[in-house]
Amino acid sequence: MAERSIAISAGEASGDLNGAYLTKSIAQIMPDVYFWGAGGQRMREAGVDIVANMAGGGTIGVAESLKSLPAIAVKYHKLRHLLLKRKPDLFIPIDFGAFNIRLAQIAYARQIPVVYYFPPSSWRKVPRNSDKLIACGGKVITPFPWSAELLTQAGLDARFVGHPLLDIVTPTASRDQFLSELGLDPSFTTIGLLPGSRSHEISGHTGPMVESMDIIHRELGRVQFVVGAAWGSEKIRRHIMRVKKNDAVCVRVVEGRTYDCMAASDLLITASGTATLEAAILGVPMIIIYRGSAVMRFEYIMRKAILESYIGMPNIIAGREVCPELIAKEVTGEKIADIALGWLADERALARIRNELKEVRACLGDIGAVDRAARAALEMGELL
Repeated sequence: MAERSIAISAGEASGDLNGAYLTKSIAQIMPDVYFWGAGGQRMREAGVDIVANMAGGGTIGVAESLKSLPAIAVKYHKLRHLLLKRKPDLFIPIDFGAFNIRLAQIAYARQIPVVYYFPPSSWRKVPRNSDKLIACGGKVITPFPWSAELLTQAGLDARFVGHPLLDIVTPTASRDQFLSELGLDPSFTTIGLLPGSRSHEISGHTGPMVESMDIIHRELGRVQFVVGAAWGSEKIRRHIMRVKKNDAVCVRVVEGRTYDCMAASDLLITASGTATLEAAILGVPMIIIYRGSAVMRFEYIMRKAILESYIGMPNIIAGREVCPELIAKEVTGEKIADIALGWLADERALARIRNELKEVRACLGDIGAVDRAARAALEMGELL
């Protein structure tokens, strides 16, 4: 093992992505560091020794969380044991509060330096978790300026360095090149479909999305669709074939090229989540949906009064509805198609949304956030 080690813990796809980029940037500053911890394939590829595989670890809602609890508990206890045994020079938890806050508090109590990257719920405009984060050592790097301000007021050393997605969200091909690769016509209206990465999201969103495709195609004609799959592209293709009623509808499913899918689209129909912020950075108008399982829809009804006003990150950041949201029973093919057709018939509406998304992007800071976060983590952890 190298002289110095840094443990990183990420629990879901977005954390794994941010952990991978942070690892690569830290490694450029301190090449001799041994990275280990909890994460997924992206962190593994970045050079992290994954001792707890968190692929598929992200859940939404009480019911979904309870189902995954036994597996998560095993990984938690394994990582806790290794943290206390190895005593890394720095522990960097990334979001995933129910898992990481407990680990960070234990690590800090045992004199392991902790710098929390992406503190949980940092996107909220009302502060949460400040007392818990103080018990983690009180050092955080946050991607949102209001979060840094609120946490600083609460007594933490909180630093805003910009949002790392500004560095990460980069298409690999031009619109024409990407569409031509898929055998699509660049002159056609292109609509991107992003059903989400969790199994229940794929199951719950693909059906209404396909129904909207049939309606939009019937009304417009010269339109084509690209489904951006995080994984399970074959499963999505089979689902589309079962639901699609019109064989003339042109649709392609691509895996691992989400940013190309977004950038090539005139508009997006996307599940709520990190994808909405990625699309905002690229300036693509979107319809934000979230249906969830039957249990999750019941949960939403029961807890609606205490939830945030919006579910999509562009709307949360703007504090108003920049992009329309359809939730639970509102997620139908007819409603999705109605909004999409209204936009496509009014270029001024699309232009207005693109301008508003530029304002959202401006709230995230400047490019270079990953490098600034890496240096801040090492400085706050007293490794520089």
